[in-house]
Amino acid sequence: MIETEKARKRKVDRDGIYKRRGHWHFEYKDPQTGQWRSKTTGKTNYSDAKQFKGEFMKSLQGQYNPSNDRLKFSEAADAYIEHRKVAAADGTVRLERERLRAIKKLLAQIAPVDLKLKDIDVKLIRNYQQKRIAEGVGPRTVNMEGQLMRSILKHHEQWKLDGKYEPLPEPVSEAGRSLTPEEEVRLIDTAKSRTQWAVAYHATILENETGMRGVEVRNLQVKRIDLMAAEIQLQKSKTKGGVRRISLSADALESAKELLMRAQALGASQPDHYLIPALVIKVAQGANGAAVRVRRYDPTKPTKSWRTAWRKLTREAGLRGLRGHDLRHNWVTSHAEIGTPQSVLEAQAGHLSKRMSDHYKHISEKAARKASDELARVRNEQRAEARAIMRGRASANSTDGVIASDVMPSVQVDVTTQSAVVH
Repeated sequence: MIETEKARKRKVDRDGIYKRRGHWHFEYKDPQTGQWRSKTTGKTNYSDAKQFKGEFMKSLQGQYNPSNDRLKFSEAADAYIEHRKVAAADGTVRLERERLRAIKKLLAQIAPVDLKLKDIDVKLIRNYQQKRIAEGVGPRTVNMEGQLMRSILKHHEQWKLDGKYEPLPEPVSEAGRSLTPEEEVRLIDTAKSRTQWAVAYHATILENETGMRGVEVRNLQVKRIDLMAAEIQLQKSKTKGGVRRISLSADALESAKELLMRAQALGASQPDHYLIPALVIKVAQGANGAAVRVRRYDPTKPTKSWRTAWRKLTREAGLRGLRGHDLRHNWVTSHAEIGTPQSVLEAQAGHLSKRMSDHYKHISEKAARKASDELARVRNEQRAEARAIMRGRASANSTDGVIASDVMPSVQVDVTTQSAVVH
């Protein structure tokens, strides 16, 4: 019995795990500083502590920096957002701020107020996922919030959940909504019915006629529009594949002209100025000392959106819930339906995801089958007409109604001489 106890202690010593104040600890060498540090496993069970140590030592070989593990999550998240201000687009930072507010709100309910990065484990993230779903939030939103938490931890070299963290399964969503010709007419007529919807109207035309993304329209600079060539030379897009030349239809060209004139009237005089200048509202002191709101446009900055006008006009057009991005889908679908080759479609749209490409490829294949059936129908009609003409000619060439076989000379063979005699 004594020998067994000694063997067990030697095994514990070889593992480098020791107990202190009821929990198992171990020593490790910090790869960042080269110094030896003590680490608690937070476990009271020896097997659990041994597993924790193995996973921790493995994490040191990757992107994990133990010197940051006591940083509070709220402070780490704020530092990450500050970094993103110079590393990402304004729209991306705005979305990440919104997601971070939701994350902080729920973590305040399910985690300690001073939650540290070292305390974020897969159990906490799974609990977060379950709580968000219970609140009625969709899986895609929860996954984007989970991705943000992962990015924050990675930024501070604290991510150690590879192989453990699992995003929620997302339902397969539709590629987008396409419009019927009647719906298009309603949308366009409604959009141009009010002067205050002018930007939304012309943006609608550009998106629906060119397949441009809303962010691409917002960030268009004056120098990128060539009215003589009737094209837009797009240099800023959501993806690298989005950099492209876009041909303008007659309607799109007219909207581009109208927006250019509007931009010039609002002070856009330089090539780098934006086609749709940003509205800036400042509070100033009026003549009577009261605060007044001053509205002006800044052509050096692009507009943030035309969301308010869009929502009002789509509601009035009976198209509630229609997204601006649906116009891009509508444009691509229309091209696919007339049989535009997939390679041309992807080049004009500026890169499509595999799921989207497969969706539009399916539409193109349906168009190809429809075209093939139509060609077969036309050819059958042409052939039937040709046969009727041939029969008519054959009938005209007949003599007094005698068919051609009756006027052919008969041939008889003389058996004795084996010579042919024509009668």
